[in-house]
This record gives sequence, structure tokens and C-alpha cells, in this order.
Amino acid sequence: ERYVAPRLALLGDAARAIHPIAGQGFNLGLRDVAALAEVVMDAVRLGLDAGDAAALARYERWRRVDSMALLVATDGLNRLFSTAFPPVRLIRDLGLAAVGQVPPLRRFFMRHAMGLAGDLPRLARGDAL
Repeated sequence: ERYVAPRLALLGDAARAIHPIAGQGFNLGLRDVAALAEVVMDAVRLGLDAGDAAALARYERWRRVDSMALLVATDGLNRLFSTAFPPVRLIRDLGLAAVGQVPPLRRFFMRHAMGLAGDLPRLARGDAL
């Protein structure tokens, strides 16, 4: 339910359960670490305590969005690939062919699959804190 409590933040698998079908639990955990480092450093720069409740609440909101997006995408892909309904299978197969043949579409999906899209922490973008 909660990722934070007073002076406490949960990260990775301690914060949430992600179905292994996504293969994204480790990447999500790394983004958790980067996000927590960023909010703590920002709080310290502002002269606040590193465990400031507002900073930890910012971490929780930020990570919840990423987690929910991954949950929705994983559930959708699981449903898409587990159906035997012919029209859905046809649309899925055509979509996969399009992704394979259209470089911008392929790059879009690759960036999302690698966790390099969305509101990334500075460390995840390769920037310094």
C-alpha cells in the first residue's frame, strides 16, 4: 500500500510485487534507487532533513506512477499474448510485424522496455545529482 513511512522508504521488491513475466523488477528497483537518491539530495540542498516527509512523499508519488504504468503494460501484454481469439491474434501479429519494420515504432517500444522512457530520475538519464 505505502512505499514510505516516517524516515523510511521501501525500494524494489520490498515496495511492490511485479509479475516476473515483465522481466522489469530489477530495472524498476534501479529507478527506485535513483529516484530516492534524487529526492534526498534535493531535500538536503534545500536545507531539509534527508528523511523529510515531503521528500519521501515525492518519492512515493513518483515511483507509484512508474509502477502502475508497468503493471498496466504487463497485464495488457499478458492478455494480448495469452488469447486464442483469432481477430486479436491477427491484430497482435500485424502489430508485431509493424514494430519490427518501422524503426521509430521499434525505438519507442525498445525505450519503454528498457525503462528509458517517462519521468526518469537524473541518475537514470546519466546526469549527475
